[in-house]
Amino acid sequence: MEHFLAAKTLAANSASLERSVGLSLGDAGSGRSEPGLSLQQLGRAVKPVLSKRQVRRGQRSGQQRPVRLSPRLAYGRHRGPARLDARRAAVIVVIYPHRRSGQLCLTLTRRPSSLSHHGGQVCLPGGKIEAGETALQAALREYREELGVDVAVVEQLGCLPPIYVFASDNLVDTWVVTADTPCGDWQPDPVEVDEVIEMPLESLLQLAAPGERLASRKKMRTGKSQADGEVFQYGFRHRSLEFVDCDGRPKELWGATAMLLDDLAHVLRAALLRD
Repeated sequence: MEHFLAAKTLAANSASLERSVGLSLGDAGSGRSEPGLSLQQLGRAVKPVLSKRQVRRGQRSGQQRPVRLSPRLAYGRHRGPARLDARRAAVIVVIYPHRRSGQLCLTLTRRPSSLSHHGGQVCLPGGKIEAGETALQAALREYREELGVDVAVVEQLGCLPPIYVFASDNLVDTWVVTADTPCGDWQPDPVEVDEVIEMPLESLLQLAAPGERLASRKKMRTGKSQADGEVFQYGFRHRSLEFVDCDGRPKELWGATAMLLDDLAHVLRAALLRD
């Protein structure tokens, strides 16, 4: 029933987009190819809005992220500016036509649960910016290392404002690009990637739809006492965003990735929808 309701809501939002811009984004999970929004049309609409967003929110790195998805265990520290010696990292949103349906989508990965940092989370490809690299170079390199394919960039649309991730002490830049459909099969690195997830652009737009509700989830984590090294279990709740992927499967976003994509969803909605 939850899957049906999510798909029904997604279809309604897609219909709203088609009425606004006179184009179809395709049908998530249907495998059906339809004429739709081209990469060039997307770029023309989104690039100016993304540029204004970067200027307006770029005064102090790490501030003014979407409060509704802020992690509750950070006690507000995620909202302050990054430490001067915080690690620099970059992630990338690659938007491309899905190889089966032709609908525009983007790539996400699910990290193995065994990883000590952000295990089991759905993430954008990316990682540490190495010496001599730009944020975009680092993000493209990490994409190739994680997924085993190169990104054939069509256009660089710009960056989201940086976000400071308190838990990992990373100041993260997020690049948004359009690209050709990947030529080969995914070859994910099993150390970093448990699953490759393709998210329809219409699912991303749905995250910013008026009245979109957040799910509340409880998770268990393992911690270690700094005093005596004792290992313990603790539970916490977090707010998450739900979506349907290109194969029609319900998925969930939370943490920094949810905050970034929520921000991008509002950029896309401002660019493509005339509510």
